[in-house]
Amino acid sequence: MRLIGLLLGFLLLFSCSSETPASDLHFDSDTASQLADTSVLTNIDSSSTSVGYTAEIFETPGLGWGYKIYDNGTLFINQPHIPAIQGNKGFSTKEKAQITADFAILKLQQGFVPPTISPEELDSLNVLD
Repeated sequence: MRLIGLLLGFLLLFSCSSETPASDLHFDSDTASQLADTSVLTNIDSSSTSVGYTAEIFETPGLGWGYKIYDNGTLFINQPHIPAIQGNKGFSTKEKAQITADFAILKLQQGFVPPTISPEELDSLNVLD
């Protein structure tokens, strides 16, 4: 009887958790579009000294623009080409790479690891040519 009570106690304890797992969080195309048009996306450069995620935008000759994301100064993601798009094509402008890097950082802050970005989200962010 004590065992059943103990099991029910654990079940109650874990079922009352208010945290939302990252797998239950979703960004639809409307959210991505709104984020692209608001100040939620931060303009971070490699000289930032703040703690957390930062982005560095770089150009690869012949390929286009890409980005690197750092976690507290340590390289976490190196993205020299457009994510979720077949081939090795970089972004056409520095600004488009920055918008995508900022969106990836936002997803990381929301618990998405890795911060997978879909073609639909890229389209909503208006970063595809």
